[in-house]
Amino acid sequence: MKWLKKIYKENKAIVWAGGIAAVLSIGVLLKIKDEVTRFTLIMPLFAGFILFSILITADDELEDDQEKKPVKRDKKKKK
Repeated sequence: MKWLKKIYKENKAIVWAGGIAAVLSIGVLLKIKDEVTRFTLIMPLFAGFILFSILITADDELEDDQEKKPVKRDKKKKK
């Protein structure tokens, strides 16, 4: 359970967005009977969740890259 708490602490926004997408998807599955309409309504939920996750993750990765120092490499001259 400690690893689950760690994941939640590090990714609160993504966990909440996933929970909301899951609840709305289940609501659509229970309420709508037509398969095509279900697909039409559920796919934007998943797309929104994926887009949100990508945007949040990109911000976190950029912050990590700024903390690292660039490594200088020596270039050897060819004769």
